[in-house]
Amino acid sequence: MDSLCEQIDKLTVDYLEEFGHLLACKTLLDDTIKQGYFNISRARIIMGVNNLSRLQYSEKDPMIASTTISITSSPFNIEKTMDKEHSDDALKWFGLLSPLALKQSQKSFQQTIDLSLEACRRQENILQLKSQIEQLLKAKKIFLTKENFNENKKDE
Repeated sequence: MDSLCEQIDKLTVDYLEEFGHLLACKTLLDDTIKQGYFNISRARIIMGVNNLSRLQYSEKDPMIASTTISITSSPFNIEKTMDKEHSDDALKWFGLLSPLALKQSQKSFQQTIDLSLEACRRQENILQLKSQIEQLLKAKKIFLTKENFNENKKDE
């Protein structure tokens, strides 16, 4: 019984730690997205509103990238592939000397992809820990029910 309670306690502590990491990851994700949009607006001011818009790039020849995520019992397996024909830097669409703010914005949005995957991984860990805790609590309840039944039998 004591080992069961210790396992529940350990998993609960792990659950709370993982939840704290998830909250920190989501906060960082929010901040990174805000910073990306802020840098885009700075770049629009520097370059001029008309020089940084949807009309600046060709929709016929978009950048193509794909990410494959396979969920197994082990942590995420992530595979990124870039099409060789379209591997040019998107910043060059806006001129050779694109502003630093635009480069920083691109970097921020690339970071958000990694942070999103990290948040998904943390969420999956939390769900697994929750499931394990629930199983142990059911086992504890069954154990206590049997123990109470045996005590009541002895009293009679």
